[in-house]
Amino acid sequence: MEIVVLDLNDIFPPKSSVQTVQSKISQWDTAPYKDKHVQLKGCSPTWAHLIVAGRLFGTASAIDFIMDDGKGGVPVPVYNKVA
Repeated sequence: MEIVVLDLNDIFPPKSSVQTVQSKISQWDTAPYKDKHVQLKGCSPTWAHLIVAGRLFGTASAIDFIMDDGKGGVPVPVYNKVA
């Protein structure tokens, strides 16, 4: 299974408002993440990670949040599509 690391800082600035994040994500093409294991990282608040993860549900095969521990990050599973 291919793992794709998605940096939320590449989609919107870390201090974006909820409305900005929701607007950008509503227009976001999730097709490139179909059946891929996606790991989300970035300096955005948890709510922004949840909005992005929610948009990927049903498209990605699995979603993790990457928690930074100073050692490159630790994946925390949040979604795994049941085959």
